[in-house]
Amino acid sequence: MSTILVGTDGSAAARAATAVALDLAKASGDEIVFVTAWRELRGDFGLPLDAIYPGLVELEREWARATLAAAAAEAKAACVSATTLSRHGAAADQICAVARRRQPRLIVVGSRGWGPVDGVLFGNVSSGVLRHAPCPVLVVPATGEPDEAERAGAVPALVGKE
Repeated sequence: MSTILVGTDGSAAARAATAVALDLAKASGDEIVFVTAWRELRGDFGLPLDAIYPGLVELEREWARATLAAAAAEAKAACVSATTLSRHGAAADQICAVARRRQPRLIVVGSRGWGPVDGVLFGNVSSGVLRHAPCPVLVVPATGEPDEAERAGAVPALVGKE
């Protein structure tokens, strides 16, 4: 069985990518592997915010678990076999590392997750995946309006997405 790897952060673009990947998997019989990456938030001068606000690392991990649980629930509702992976580190690097190990036939990512300002600060995930992926990449634009957290420019882990 072939695999489609989907990078997700729970954003509108990631949800659009998930929908496209699920449609492709249903048509082809492929399995889906959902990947999300988390990392410690850093403040000015690179200071880890967890040193100031204990527990932020666990918030990041919980955000990753919730994001993957939502994606897995969508796959289950679509009757598509799916597994989830939470990775620590930069999203594009982690998606490509998983792809090198799993050798999917396709990687599907959203065109933008955190928004233009955070994209500049943290790097554009879809661009990074396109540059370093070991297989074809499908970049899916967001459909509809961004959710409230995205409009506010909030970092997903601090928003408490459901």
